[in-house]
Order: sequence, then C-alpha cells, then structure tokens
Amino acid sequence: MNDWIFYSIASGSSGNCYYIGNDQYGFLIDAGISARSIVKYLKSINIDIHKIRALFITHIHKDHTQSMCVFGNKWNIPVYATQTFFSMMDRANYIHKKVAVTNRKYLEHEGRVQLGDFHITSFYIPHDAVDNSGYIIEYQGKKLVLATDVGHVTPRLIQAVQEADYLIIESNHDIDMLMNGSYSEKLKIRVSSNMGHMSNHEAAELVRSHANPNLKQVFLCHLSEENNTPELAVTTMSDALQHKIPVVALKRKEACLFDLL
Repeated sequence: MNDWIFYSIASGSSGNCYYIGNDQYGFLIDAGISARSIVKYLKSINIDIHKIRALFITHIHKDHTQSMCVFGNKWNIPVYATQTFFSMMDRANYIHKKVAVTNRKYLEHEGRVQLGDFHITSFYIPHDAVDNSGYIIEYQGKKLVLATDVGHVTPRLIQAVQEADYLIIESNHDIDMLMNGSYSEKLKIRVSSNMGHMSNHEAAELVRSHANPNLKQVFLCHLSEENNTPELAVTTMSDALQHKIPVVALKRKEACLFDLL
C-alpha cells in the first residue's frame, strides 16, 4: 500500500501548483508557475515527469494556468477542466499557446475520473472567472478536498467540507488588513466581493461549523502577501477549531511535503 503524498509546490497570487499522489504516480492541480520550476521541485522528491498522469485546472487565471500548455503539449499529459474553461482558454489573448485538442479532457462539475487508485470529483466554486472548479480526491477510503479562490460559501462547498478527512481551503486575507491596506478601492471591492476571495474569518467559520469529527488536518492556501500573514491565518483557524486539529499555512514560493496516510 503506497503512502499518500500532498506536495504544495506554490500557493498564492504569484502562482499555484500542487502534487497529489504517491511515490509511484500522481497528478497536479494547477500549473501557475514555470514548468521548469515545477519539474525541479518534483525531482527533489524523486517524482519524475513521467509519473504525472494528469493536470487538473481550477480556473483560467494566470496564477493557476501559466505552464499548463507545456505539460499538455510537450509531455502529452492530459489536462482536465470543464468544456467552458477550454472555450475561454481559446478566446483568452494572454494565453498565447493553447492546450492541444488531443490532450484536453472535459471534466464537468460533479463529474468523476479515476487515475489508478485515485478518484477525483470536480465541483463548482464561485469566483470571478467562469466555471471554476474545486476537487475532491479519494484514496484508500479517505478524502482530500481542495477549494481555492472562493468567492462565497455554497451548499456544495459545505457538503465537500463535511466529507473531508483533509482540507485545503483558501484563507486569502484579513479583512481589516485589506480595507486599511494599499490596494485601490476597486481592488478591495473585488477581493472582498462574493465572487472574490475567502477571508481568514470566513474560512475559519466554514470549517468550524461544518467539519466532520474525522478531519485530520487543515491546509490554508492562497494567502495574500499584502493583506495577510501566515501566523494570523493559522491563529484565526486554530482558534475557531479550539486547537484540536493541526493547521498549516502553505507557503507562496517554498515547496512543502506532507504524508497524509
């Protein structure tokens, strides 16, 4: 039985990428930094590019898609997203190279795909890019839920949190730091809107209210560099959970390896 690995390669507005798998094979969620950097980080834990069976994309923004075409076209790795996502990609002027049609795999919300012993389910996340996806990953009877760039809490997100044995959840900003910070008023409105990003308090309240008793660990992702600190995000979540569950803030530009089983 192979150990379950969660490897956070990058997390934040400057780029996002996660490896989920075991020491034999796995997949990526998002490729928002250079392919060269992702490959370098994977090699540091003895994961060769040929062990990557798929790339799942959460949404169209560049900090999640920067090198997806390299993985899809250079290494012929299947890229999973919704059909609407790929239609948007074809129209996006800032995405100069498109994923080849032969390597596009449609995974609509509530669709499910199997990769070896892993089962991956997509679900809708509200954000200011169309057709954003969260993912539920099942392996050896356990579930890891990833929800990033969350505009507001939905019944489906609550359901996913209720199922999670491990949870990767956005804890983007402290609302006071955001409102008193250097962002323009327009950007402050965008981030704090119901199609923007989830605050520390919102994330903490979601998990406090809906986590199941089997939740083993919470990983906080996509922290703002300007409007948050790792210490503040962790404290807010830990206090809400009465310090009963380990909480980790994922680093923006430093890879972190976690064994889940």
